[in-house]
Amino acid sequence: MSNVPLTIIAITAAKPGKEAALGAAQEKLVAETLIEDGCLRYELHQSLDDGRVRVFVESWASEQQWRAHMEGAAMQRFQASGVGEYLADFALHRLTKVTG
Repeated sequence: MSNVPLTIIAITAAKPGKEAALGAAQEKLVAETLIEDGCLRYELHQSLDDGRVRVFVESWASEQQWRAHMEGAAMQRFQASGVGEYLADFALHRLTKVTG
């Protein structure tokens, strides 16, 4: 695994009526993740066009640190909170910078 910075875009869509429950769990995850080793940026954005859609924009010092996050305590608590029951759709994109 490379030690170059990694950007993650994770797009979520809540099931109808589950927006508040999913949002609360996501916001708790953000607060816990911001203090993790290697986390450079961890933001949650709300779609202006569809209130069910929220997008995580993440930057990690390395893919190894992102993978540690994915297996870490905050993510385990997030998954155990029942978020799978709130999600209608999920997509994750691992990105590397090509310009700038």
